Amino acid sequence: MAVVAEYVPGKDGKGIHDAEKDANTTAARDESTTRLAHNWTSTRKIFAASTIIYMNFNTTLGSSLPSGAGNALNDAFGVTSEKQKPLPVVVFLIGYIIGPVFAPLSESYGRRPIFLVSFAVYTAFTLGCALAPNWPAFLFFRFLQGCGAAAPQTVSNGLFSDIYPDLKQRGRAVTVLGLTSNVGPLIGPIISGFSSSKNWKWQFWIALAMTAVNWLMLLFLQETYSPVLHARETGFQENEKKASFKDILLVLLRPIRITAEPLVFFTDLFILYQYIIFFLYFGLYPLVFQDTYKMTSGVSALMFLGTGVGGVVAIFIFLAWERYHTRAEQQGRAWALREEYRRLPLACLGGPLFAISEFWLGWSARPDIHWIVPALSGIPLGIGIDLTFMALNNYLTDAYGIYSASATASSVITRNTFASIIIPLSTYPLYNNLGAAWACTLLGGLCCLMTPIPFVFLRWGTVMRARSPFCRQLNEGG
Repeated sequence: MAVVAEYVPGKDGKGIHDAEKDANTTAARDESTTRLAHNWTSTRKIFAASTIIYMNFNTTLGSSLPSGAGNALNDAFGVTSEKQKPLPVVVFLIGYIIGPVFAPLSESYGRRPIFLVSFAVYTAFTLGCALAPNWPAFLFFRFLQGCGAAAPQTVSNGLFSDIYPDLKQRGRAVTVLGLTSNVGPLIGPIISGFSSSKNWKWQFWIALAMTAVNWLMLLFLQETYSPVLHARETGFQENEKKASFKDILLVLLRPIRITAEPLVFFTDLFILYQYIIFFLYFGLYPLVFQDTYKMTSGVSALMFLGTGVGGVVAIFIFLAWERYHTRAEQQGRAWALREEYRRLPLACLGGPLFAISEFWLGWSARPDIHWIVPALSGIPLGIGIDLTFMALNNYLTDAYGIYSASATASSVITRNTFASIIIPLSTYPLYNNLGAAWACTLLGGLCCLMTPIPFVFLRWGTVMRARSPFCRQLNEGG
């Protein structure tokens, strides 16, 4: 099989294994080739982006789906251990750790085959979950479902980079993707809470129906990755090369190598913390609202809607900032001409809002305070997490270009590795030992420690990008 091969940055910033550099320079020589996906009509681009955004919504919804029908699921399989109850979500997240191999492969074989294969795996094991005969089989199918769900999280930014050369259009696509990444897990418990409180299988039949609609779109999706399109046009004559074991290994290890770069590492750290808290809430919210306010599982799942509302508000904040930044850029203001100010101020706002939501929930969830008060804490939570995801994911996509899929994959690997360890060990002990007030205070305090990260990027991000071998390679390749 021909492969658009791997570039590995050396200590001097030059390629040790430079086939991918050759692909870049070859593409640069042929302007029409590098812009094949860029030259698509607006309708074609919107269709491609919508297909992948809807796929991301489906797969992220699947991540939290069982949490709304936990009682029915546990009763059906005879699960009584508190440590095992979070496992349907946890093993899905472990699958996310394996799934990011899709990202570097998309930078060698193209985006479309990766989306097709990964979503086929997700669909097949969604069906497997519905037909699982016992608890171990169910957990194994959830793990494989998570493996198939990872591609939209890791490859989508690369596709947006392919079709949208304009940073404003690309930023909006990444923003909507980020919204579905956070709204999808909120909708999952609501669907299962109302549909599967008695028969736990209904949640997966509904998920399968949603994937069927997605397949109708996905089958018409065309390839977007320019080096692969160029290789196809030339019959692989310039890029013809058998993929050796070393080539494949270098491609698969790229997300790990890129994590060593400070921009990626500290972005991963900030997103990691918010991501863990986000998924902890799928265990914490039912405990808070069912125990404190005696709500049913379906009604308690509706408390997640506040976070969804916050996500929508975050979109309007993003667009308002975009307009303000564009005007400042047109007026030639010095600060607006720095790349860091295009996205990062949103993360500077998102971090403190996320911390505020922790303290708000913890100290208002009491029987003598109406349930709407702690429920409204979801709004700053949604604004905070969405602004942070939008800003940092857009920043990485802009900075790393065609390598953005690997940069995103590094974040997915990091956050899901730690989330799969921390969530089952801390959800119930954290709440039972500390209580809602002090558990949320601890989480909010830790969040405060993370909030300086985007401010540091604002000050020193230009220097970090200048020292990045991957960013330098993109600049040299034009």
